[in-house]
Amino acid sequence: MQPDIYLSTLRISEPVIALTGLGIALICGYACRRLLRRQETAPAYRWMIRFFALMTISSVLGPFLGHAFTYWAGFPGKYACWIFSILSLGALSQAAIEHARSFFSVLSYRGLTLLNMLGMSAAVIVAGLTQSFISVEAHSALAVLGFMLPLEWLVYVRRRDPGSYLFLQALPIAVFSLVPVALKWSPGIWFTHLDVGHVLLYPYFIFLMLGAERMQHYSGTANIVSGHFPPR
Repeated sequence: MQPDIYLSTLRISEPVIALTGLGIALICGYACRRLLRRQETAPAYRWMIRFFALMTISSVLGPFLGHAFTYWAGFPGKYACWIFSILSLGALSQAAIEHARSFFSVLSYRGLTLLNMLGMSAAVIVAGLTQSFISVEAHSALAVLGFMLPLEWLVYVRRRDPGSYLFLQALPIAVFSLVPVALKWSPGIWFTHLDVGHVLLYPYFIFLMLGAERMQHYSGTANIVSGHFPPR
């Protein structure tokens, strides 16, 4: 996709793709550290920290094992990156579930959590068996459009939560970043469609970080019999 470059005898494949991928790792690593410093203990907040931590690992493994040294690492290197990517988006889904927990009964909450776990497990297994990135992309769509979009929309509509508002603002950016990848639109050989997709994701992660900082936290689960929802 990009010509190899050499630093003395060290061969580096797809160097710019690796570099723009590491940009995601830097942003997510910064976000993880910034959120940790706040010492917030709410479940949704803690899951957002896990999301950024796991995405940081994925975004370090991907550039090195999936691009720069893929000739050495092979599929196992890519698969390691994929696993952490799947786990990170599972953490993002769980953060949305926890954020909206006060609107659901205990049974519904457990059902959503189980569905999230099953989705992660299926994606990991299918990706390993097929050695295809399609299952990773499908799981990403499930996390963003199947969990985060409807759950954060629910919280925003019912609570006008400022964090949910930022989460919802981030989602169109994530979708838009897929356009150059799907169309394989590349400005040039040294800045491919994958580089464009990576760079477009930078503001997406920043919006998620800001949303995590500003989201409100609610306790309890809904009382389905009385129709009462716990206060903030």
